Amino acid sequence: MTSDKDYIDYPAADIAAKLQELAKFREKLGLPVAGSENDGSTVAKLEIGDREFFGVNSGSDPNPRRVITLRVNPISKTHAEADVMQQAFDAGIRGGRARLIVDRDLCRPCGQNGGVKGMAKQLDLEELEVISPSGCDVIRLK
Repeated sequence: MTSDKDYIDYPAADIAAKLQELAKFREKLGLPVAGSENDGSTVAKLEIGDREFFGVNSGSDPNPRRVITLRVNPISKTHAEADVMQQAFDAGIRGGRARLIVDRDLCRPCGQNGGVKGMAKQLDLEELEVISPSGCDVIRLK
């Protein structure tokens, strides 16, 4: 029997390349460098099927905030992870495998308390790979 969450030994160079892409998106939005003294933002990217969605937490979003209709705890609802998952949901994308890249580690409500996993279930995903500065985890849903 497999657990619903596994750690993958993802090459550090691959993680760095994925996070660099988020750094470029941050720069485009005029946000501070991730982890810097003035940083209060999280940026995320969801790769699902042949689509990519970029998002940011609602407090840092320069655009009007999209409505999060996914069922998720009130803390995660304002996070970049919810932003990208909602974009995929609104695009009608369901099923398969996806990759979530986040430029900071998942907070307790998104990670340990299951916010990201719950949203992945609503997208009917089989598996979600989560890449963050700490490495790569895989959440198996089916």
